[in-house]
Amino acid sequence: MKETNKMFGLLGVLGIWLTAGLALPFVNVLKDFTPEQLMVFRGFITAGLAFIFLGGSVWHNDKYTYLIMLVLPLATLGLFQGIRHWGAGPTIIILTATPLANIVFGFFTGRKISSALIIGLVLVLGGVTVALWSGTFQWSGFLWSLFAMATNAILYELLSRAKAKSLQRCFWSCIGMGTLGLLLSHNASWDGMENSKNILMLVGFAFVGGFLYWLSNFMAFENLPTNEASVLAQGETPAVIIGASLMLGEQLTLMQWAGASLAIYGACYLSRRIK
Repeated sequence: MKETNKMFGLLGVLGIWLTAGLALPFVNVLKDFTPEQLMVFRGFITAGLAFIFLGGSVWHNDKYTYLIMLVLPLATLGLFQGIRHWGAGPTIIILTATPLANIVFGFFTGRKISSALIIGLVLVLGGVTVALWSGTFQWSGFLWSLFAMATNAILYELLSRAKAKSLQRCFWSCIGMGTLGLLLSHNASWDGMENSKNILMLVGFAFVGGFLYWLSNFMAFENLPTNEASVLAQGETPAVIIGASLMLGEQLTLMQWAGASLAIYGACYLSRRIK
């Protein structure tokens, strides 16, 4: 791998961690809106920003870009439904195992699986499990989480294959997210839109957690091998845990700090060994 590609890919990974750590804790701050409504704002505001930066040139895409538009909303739906049925902790633990599916895909397509990749994944997954596991189990939540993991793995495969411009992929994937969120919000109240503070936070949430977050994902998966990028992207979970502690004052237990630190160490271990 070219050193320049690796550098840009790792910058994309860092962007994923920072944008997720800054934005996702505010999901619990914007309590006037359902998760599906947040999909609407995150999707359409991000798509609007991409449209402006592209000067309206959003066409002439490849099939993988349109597949991303279909798969991303399903992955988001699985994540939200998993959280709703059995909580954020166990759902995110299952989602962190996404690279296992990418490794299986890679095995059948001839991608190299290094020992550093396996060690990094074990450390990241182990750290997230230590930080988030609550000991609860519920079948519907587990199945929704598996659905989220599978669709997330497919999304990662598509990100590395799509050839359209990053902003074009961002536009169409977020149009899909916003559309699905709108369909699922038909019975929701939109009274929170009357609060100007809410509107400002929604725009900030969409810009950081949508626009910048997805550009960081595209940068990471364009420049790093899919298996390695998939593992490194899971570092966003400890970033969100630490972000919630620093910005929202949430008190973390010693186990949560230890788990987050272990997961970040695993990601750093793998990043140094990418060739």
